[in-house]
Amino acid sequence: MELKKEKFMRGRALWHALASIGVMLGGLALLSGCSGRGVVSGDKWEKHITEETVYIEGVDREYTLLFITDTHMVVRGEDVSAQEKENEDLRFPEFVNEEGVPSAEQFPEWIRYANETEVDGVLLGGDIIDTPSAANLQWLEEQLAGLDVPWLYVNGNHDWTYPWEYMTETGRETYLPLLQTFTQGGKAVQSLDFGEFLVVGIDDSTNQVEGAALPEYEKILEENRPVIVMAHVPFMTQSVLAKAREYWDSPAVIGGGNYGGIYPSEDSERFLTLTTAGESPVELFLAGHVHFYDRDVIEGEKEVPQLVGGAGFQGNAILIHVTGTAK
Repeated sequence: MELKKEKFMRGRALWHALASIGVMLGGLALLSGCSGRGVVSGDKWEKHITEETVYIEGVDREYTLLFITDTHMVVRGEDVSAQEKENEDLRFPEFVNEEGVPSAEQFPEWIRYANETEVDGVLLGGDIIDTPSAANLQWLEEQLAGLDVPWLYVNGNHDWTYPWEYMTETGRETYLPLLQTFTQGGKAVQSLDFGEFLVVGIDDSTNQVEGAALPEYEKILEENRPVIVMAHVPFMTQSVLAKAREYWDSPAVIGGGNYGGIYPSEDSERFLTLTTAGESPVELFLAGHVHFYDRDVIEGEKEVPQLVGGAGFQGNAILIHVTGTAK
């Protein structure tokens, strides 16, 4: 299969003007990408894998990271309340791929793919499960136990909520702690250390970055090692905001409040300032939430590339190659 090659780099104008060039400029991280449908076939369905390459000066070898988001797995439980059963019956058929395979049946194939291809890490960008039901949590734990590679998990807005307890204090107190098994004990900031660079997980599942995350995040950035940030809700870029306004009836991107986005809190604004500061070591921002693929740059003193993953329940994932050499 021939895959259409595209290149992109920081700076929207430069990015499009030099769309076919793969070079290093002044040590800045560049990205190139190629996308294809059906790169890998399962028994019943095709994986739609987009491949992207980030070039980071000083990285000695190539790393591969599998990024999956928004699988919205629904595992039907036993002895559930009538309310939960009604919700499962409603949501289950929504999260299938084009071949009709439910997301929970697809997930083991991603585990197998990660193990067989020996990726260096799996990055799970939130809304991996559709609710924090006992059946969903048990299934998730069993599947992740089968991974032979390191992984990092950030919460999405659905992982810890039900429709009747959506972003409530009861939800925070009762259901959010159930995800601590997957989020390094419920830390405000998580990390996966590859030595030459870090992947940092930030919980913005409430549509804002919590203030508790900022001191640790600042400390990590001060180490001045290259950083890839993973969160659930994207930050505003011109591209993702425009698409989200067409796709969703409510704000789905942090920033651009006057233009249909989410008005950022002071903590979210501070996080964005740190991320896009001139000397920031952040080389890439990963997000999901909006259920479509996008790539653009988050603007600031330093323009940071943002990749948004397509919906995992549709069989989508991004395979990220991290290397120090532009080819």
